[in-house]
Amino acid sequence: MPEDSSAVLDALDRAEDAFGGYTTGAPEYEKNLDPEANQPPVIQLRKACRLLDACRTLREHDGYHTSVIEMSFATIERTLEFYALAASNDSVDNFQNHTRAYDRAAALGVFSEETARRLKTLYTDNRSAAYYRDTVATTEQAEMMFNLAVTLHEHVKNFSQQSYECRCDG
Repeated sequence: MPEDSSAVLDALDRAEDAFGGYTTGAPEYEKNLDPEANQPPVIQLRKACRLLDACRTLREHDGYHTSVIEMSFATIERTLEFYALAASNDSVDNFQNHTRAYDRAAALGVFSEETARRLKTLYTDNRSAAYYRDTVATTEQAEMMFNLAVTLHEHVKNFSQQSYECRCDG
């Protein structure tokens, strides 16, 4: 059996401590994402805003297509979760499955079941291919996924009549 690197084990200990809340001082939360001040739906919406901002930053630095695609899919999920949490009795725990948000959005009237099916198919057929397989993401794929994420984010926040909670910089 191999001996584990002490540097890896030390880094793992620190990461576990950070996620377990065993850090010193008051926690520093990401901009606009304070769990004390924001309700779960707003946190999901603002996570989506931050993901879009991160996509914009990566796109400005010549590419990172795989990351932009991954974060665009995550933006779509967070945005749909925002609406489902705001418009129903769902809890964040209901969204452990990556495709559930699409079904909930259709059930809540955000878009049709056909659109939900197409979004889920896009996710299942392409997200893992761009991320895990030997497929290499293209500029066009990253641009179209980013555009889809921005368009869906705009649609959902306006549909919800809570656009004032959005913190997108772009």
